[in-house]
Amino acid sequence: MEERKCHTLVDGKECGLDLLLVERELETQVETYECARGHRTEHLFAEVVKRTCTSFVDGKECGLPLALVQRELETATEVYECPLDHRTYVPLETEDIDPEFSI
Repeated sequence: MEERKCHTLVDGKECGLDLLLVERELETQVETYECARGHRTEHLFAEVVKRTCTSFVDGKECGLPLALVQRELETATEVYECPLDHRTYVPLETEDIDPEFSI
């Protein structure tokens, strides 16, 4: 994930802390991010993940947008699919956890 900063206003200034992924809802295609102060923001997968299909069709790359269709925790893989049913498997990204904020 590209680096995201919290845009919540605190005393007239942006919070600016790093946002970490805290929830991913496959049915609604929404990811929820939170900063260390507890400010939350939601983004559609399409806003966060901009992947295109790299399958070859008639000697050319398909290039259609991919949508997340499944998350396989056993294999730590996300499954993306384009409108032509080509599938792409991507390793799950791990989020760095700051030990200072761990429980």
